[in-house]
Amino acid sequence: MKVDTHHLVGWKQFCATCRADGGGFCSPETRATLNRFYARYRLALKFEAVHAHGYSERAMRGYTAGLRLLAAYSAAELLGEATDEKVVGWEIKDPKLAVALRKSLSHATGDANGVFSDARLKQRLDQFMAGDDDVRVAATALRVMVAHGSFTPTGTDALTKTGADALQRLSDVLLQQCEQRFASWLHGKLAKRAETA
Repeated sequence: MKVDTHHLVGWKQFCATCRADGGGFCSPETRATLNRFYARYRLALKFEAVHAHGYSERAMRGYTAGLRLLAAYSAAELLGEATDEKVVGWEIKDPKLAVALRKSLSHATGDANGVFSDARLKQRLDQFMAGDDDVRVAATALRVMVAHGSFTPTGTDALTKTGADALQRLSDVLLQQCEQRFASWLHGKLAKRAETA
């Protein structure tokens, strides 16, 4: 179904350094959070499909895209927590993907007040819908919808191949951001370690 184009560079080195240095390299809490991040990252990376008796293939395509996005966003949240760069502060500009996501979200956000309780998210979503290309905002909105039950494949255009593909691409973009941010964080930690050695 998907081509595996992701790779978390440095994960093995991170684990080896933690084993060698114990709590000196990073705190046990940070290590535990990063282990949860890696587990969720791998789930999102390897996620293929949801199956349910009595549902159409189109519905399952939409739910698959939504649930994979939830897993990818959860990985990003955990990485952000561990590295002190919360995912809601990430900016991910992607004009082509933003166009496709606006179409999906336009079907789903008719009554944003009933879907989103966070006023800042509503404001950022309005900006996104008006033309801002930060797809992280769409990811946050869709994550809320999937996790809190307002997401439906019909309501987000995810029944269509185009709509589901847009959500899959958004998951890929989040995973790529995780890869880049983890590599940058690890590089900084290793450089700091080398300075003090």
